[in-house]
Amino acid sequence: MGDEEHLFERARCCSQPTELVVAPVELHRRNVQRRLRERNAPKDAFAFDDPEGVSKGILSAAGEPNKAIDRIDRLAQVRSILTELAEGDMDPLSLPPGVSSHDSRYIEQIRTEVEAVTNFHPERIEVWKHAADGLYAPIDSETGEILNLALAVERRLQNRTAKATSETDLVRRATRTIVSSSGSAWTEAYPEIERVTLLGLSGLSAPHADLLHALLATTSIDVHVHFREGSGAYLKRRMPALLDIEGPGQVVFE
Repeated sequence: MGDEEHLFERARCCSQPTELVVAPVELHRRNVQRRLRERNAPKDAFAFDDPEGVSKGILSAAGEPNKAIDRIDRLAQVRSILTELAEGDMDPLSLPPGVSSHDSRYIEQIRTEVEAVTNFHPERIEVWKHAADGLYAPIDSETGEILNLALAVERRLQNRTAKATSETDLVRRATRTIVSSSGSAWTEAYPEIERVTLLGLSGLSAPHADLLHALLATTSIDVHVHFREGSGAYLKRRMPALLDIEGPGQVVFE
């Protein structure tokens, strides 16, 4: 947890960055850079990016498409899906109570949150279903409907575009590319990087956990994760379970 001093101690002058500092939120990357400036410490050893930027680099180096539809386009697609649903042009889709078929933003929020928790991985989907079955009525059925809604929307989005359905989907694609290439896609993209540091975390999403899992399973680089103090103790306990799946990056739609 924390221990950012270890990161600052590795600051040195060098010709190429050897450590990739990854933070999901730009503010945390800027904070690290600011603190390096305040110490008059060189930044040469560090490259800075977010998980989506890293994933684009991996896909590009592997010759894979690295474009995703943006949120505005995704919302337009979700609205179109819901319109077709209402007009009866596709298989019925059960909506949880209180969710309107006209509220594309809320339905996109549901899809995004399920994506963050499961990464649409088959094992995590089964865990969700099992957990839902153990809840009291009517929460059990509503929880199942939330999952089914997110899966149905994501499946239909994937059928509508060859691009990634979200920037998180780019992370999934990069994760699969690392695994399928036995790590060579990472080496092509970041040949000089010896260490990845993931920081600024108050939580760890399934997509980011799967990306780390792929790196640990297929490469020899060091991976350092810095959790924030408030939730760090819990996340340290949860970390082994987050990495304990087969085939990181796989999705239930395959």
